[in-house]
Amino acid sequence: MAKQRQADGRDWIDGHVHVMGGGIKETEELAEKQRQLGYTQSVFLSLEGMGDAAQNALAIYFKLLSPAHYAFGGLHYRFPYDFGKEAERLKRIGLDGIKMIENKPTERKKLGYAQNDARYQSLYRTLSELQMPLLAHVNDPVEFWHGDKIPEWAAASGYFYGDDSFPSYEQLLSETLAMLEAYPKMKVCIAHFMFLADDYARLCRIMDRFPNLRLDITAGTEMYFSFTKNPALWREFFLKYQGRIQYGTDNVNVNSEEEAYNMAVVNQMEQDFLCSAQRFDVWDKQVQGIGLPKETVRKIAVDNFHDFASPAPAKINRKEAAVYLYERLSNPAYRLSAKERDIIWEVYSNCV
Repeated sequence: MAKQRQADGRDWIDGHVHVMGGGIKETEELAEKQRQLGYTQSVFLSLEGMGDAAQNALAIYFKLLSPAHYAFGGLHYRFPYDFGKEAERLKRIGLDGIKMIENKPTERKKLGYAQNDARYQSLYRTLSELQMPLLAHVNDPVEFWHGDKIPEWAAASGYFYGDDSFPSYEQLLSETLAMLEAYPKMKVCIAHFMFLADDYARLCRIMDRFPNLRLDITAGTEMYFSFTKNPALWREFFLKYQGRIQYGTDNVNVNSEEEAYNMAVVNQMEQDFLCSAQRFDVWDKQVQGIGLPKETVRKIAVDNFHDFASPAPAKINRKEAAVYLYERLSNPAYRLSAKERDIIWEVYSNCV
């Protein structure tokens, strides 16, 4: 893959990366891969809401690897506690925001917490008061609810939601809009274009109704194929809302050459889509670029995330982090697995 393009002389910020099922080594490898791809700033998003109690420790570690890195913490669900106080604590430690995966349909089914659940009120009040940003995954592509439309790979991965055991696409969306209505001062970015890239008019209405709402363009490749159906129309959208769209890739620790290749394809596709006015190949399909002006690309690639979070990442407070991590190690209520304990201990050791 070619080295990342530069946004008017500045490097792109990848606002959406993860480590899944990995630990210290995989976090280091992801940070190095991000450097190789040309990203001098990357944003680690904790997936603690998916049941991995070492994710916030890895978020801390990602920031310890480089002062240029950002990281958003997540919430666990192993016992009841005040989500707002947890957000305050993560901010004191030096994390830059909160990531929620809880309303991806698979996680919602397991947890049962709606995006506007009353149990999140303390969290949303705290985020609003602190102006601490929230990046949330809500829904999945609408075709995942339809057996005759879902892609084979998605069905094979367990992402078919049309068996009545999952909330509907419309329910998840309406609950999220209710959250935005209730907390108009909260800084919110919904990942993956809110899975509304096939409904231009509706998405425009939502963006106009909620001026605090941002979107990230992290693939879901289905959104780019939707954009390609009417590139002129979507170019208008990107120009109109250019101050509220953020770049991200979903880059993750890879386990095979195929995964590494697909990650490279997605990174190139997203940047070509923004920068090029040409049609280009993506696997066995094609995507039409929208050729945005350089100043618009710069906003999406760099400036909008700085406005969303901060122009520079917070520094990890090693003392606060060490206390936080030691509490996890010493409190049996966390029911840590051996792997979680090993990861948290190593990050704790780096902090002390």
